[in-house]
Amino acid sequence: MTHYDARGLALSTDQAAVAAYGQALDLFNSLRLDPVAVLQPALEQDPDFIAGHQMMAGFMLSAIDAQLLPAARASLAAAAASRRRPDERERSFQAALQAWADGDMGGANRLLDRHLVDHPRDLFALQLTHMADLVLGQSSMLRDRIGRARSQWSADDVGYGYVLGMHAFGLEECNEYGRAEALGQEALARNPQDTWAVHAVAHVYEMQGRTAEGIRWLTTETSLWQQDNALAVHNHWHLALQHLRNDDHASALALYDRVVAPGPAAMALDLVDASALLWRLGLRGVDVAARWRVLAPRWRDQAAWGWSVFNDVHAMLALVGAGEPASIETGRRAMAAVPDSAPAPWWKQAQTLCDAVMAFGEGRYGHCAQLLLPLLPVAHGFGGSQAQRSLIFLTATEAARRAGDEALWQALTGEARARVTAAAGHRPRLRPKPRLEAA
Repeated sequence: MTHYDARGLALSTDQAAVAAYGQALDLFNSLRLDPVAVLQPALEQDPDFIAGHQMMAGFMLSAIDAQLLPAARASLAAAAASRRRPDERERSFQAALQAWADGDMGGANRLLDRHLVDHPRDLFALQLTHMADLVLGQSSMLRDRIGRARSQWSADDVGYGYVLGMHAFGLEECNEYGRAEALGQEALARNPQDTWAVHAVAHVYEMQGRTAEGIRWLTTETSLWQQDNALAVHNHWHLALQHLRNDDHASALALYDRVVAPGPAAMALDLVDASALLWRLGLRGVDVAARWRVLAPRWRDQAAWGWSVFNDVHAMLALVGAGEPASIETGRRAMAAVPDSAPAPWWKQAQTLCDAVMAFGEGRYGHCAQLLLPLLPVAHGFGGSQAQRSLIFLTATEAARRAGDEALWQALTGEARARVTAAAGHRPRLRPKPRLEAA
């Protein structure tokens, strides 16, 4: 009853379930909806399908939303209860996912590191680990883990374009903008539905200050990500950042109200984008108080303090923006309790970041700037992308300005100009854009 997926990985189930697994994986790779709905019938038909249950657990964990942890644990329990004997790859993957579901994302990442050395063509594990690297702030591994695996892939392999898209994002996060843009374009030439590749190129335009190209990229050159896609909110967030770079606050606000403001089914990462956009607008003096008052209750309902410092900080932005002292204190106490076993050492400094956000909200701008200044060199450790973490730098800069600390404001604005100038020097010489073809 053993069959093989398109990359030669063994799956102990029937052929119909293998087909569902492949379809669900392709949807997950491109972040299209809904891989869960595709996979669930196969699990009902074959409840002993170990890799299928592991995939379902991975779907839940990839959302980085603690609300889904019970579902992830239930799927892993179903995999463990299978009457079939797991093979070595399934045992390895199970151990890593169980650690993640139990709250040890750092330990899970280390287990996945070895898993991918032994199984570099496990595309699902590769993408999950890529996401974990992002949350854990492991910028170099976003590039190097994918580069390591690519040596075991060929251009003819099913799903190779997705590997290129992930590599493009990793290159961008390591400031290799020319290579990132070229590889992202190549990934999209293979499959125009590769939303992660769209996202990687959007990051290049953001970091290089190529505003007109960034807006055009996300409005006219690519469009398949805009509907029924898990990254639709986030890519619209990137579009809003380009409008902010143009000082077009009205367009950014319109995007918030139309797309970014969380709907009833929004996951934590959607709430992150909402908080991040409103805070940036507030730094620019835009009145978003009414929107904060709507967003903050969503965070009160969904925040799971300690599961992800990246999420926690964005929850705190909303609570401070809405002016909710009791909820702020609850979050502050929880962030202060990050254990010594936290996935990344920088997470222990989350309370300092929290205190800085509170100080800004209270108008104690000088104190905010002084708290943030020593965190800037280690900001990557709080997780997220360069574009997302820039919020810390922007807050420090605006706090210095509002505090009247001319020396610090001049220093930080000079640093920002130098960074953009350096990034702009990485403009690639691209070949003519290849014709887009479906994978």
